[in-house]
Amino acid sequence: MSIISAVRKAAFEHPFAVWGLALGFAGPILVVTVPPVMRRFGYNGHKAIPQSYPLPNRARRPTHGFED
Repeated sequence: MSIISAVRKAAFEHPFAVWGLALGFAGPILVVTVPPVMRRFGYNGHKAIPQSYPLPNRARRPTHGFED
């Protein structure tokens, strides 16, 4: 029994297992191949996430009572 006929038989009898294996093997391959393709099409990356929030340039007043 060749490998192709075994995979074909398994695809009919256990499609969830075959699709699970196919997606599982595709993940690491996509991690290696997608970034160079994206750069080739002009995607240069995203802007960095701000690490701090700009505070107003004034005196801060304390809260009173139930004010948040």
